Amino acid sequence: MKIMYPNGAVGIHMPYQHSDIKTKEQFDIKRDVYQRNEETGEYELVGKDDCWIEWEIEDIKFIAGEYIRKYYPEYKQLNVMRTGSSEDLEKMTAFIDAVRDWANSENPDPWDGTLEKIVP
Repeated sequence: MKIMYPNGAVGIHMPYQHSDIKTKEQFDIKRDVYQRNEETGEYELVGKDDCWIEWEIEDIKFIAGEYIRKYYPEYKQLNVMRTGSSEDLEKMTAFIDAVRDWANSENPDPWDGTLEKIVP
């Protein structure tokens, strides 16, 4: 993931899985800009940085994989493939394909709620 600024500068560039920013709310807090009040000595919120997240394909793949494993950990996927009913296999396959379609779509945004709408 990259935190980008209007002048093209990159604020942070790190893999999502190593970042402490996991939600839009956490990102919004990081955008807070404080200024010290000379009279009180306290820091006051004066605005937000004008920046945004640019998602990289590695981040999207990681997020999609974690989302799939939330419902179907590897052991469960193997059990469904090995001994599950054809309905169970169909259900799991449709879910995984839908998450992969989301990940391969143009500009998927993990924070816009579209991924969470995909459920088995």
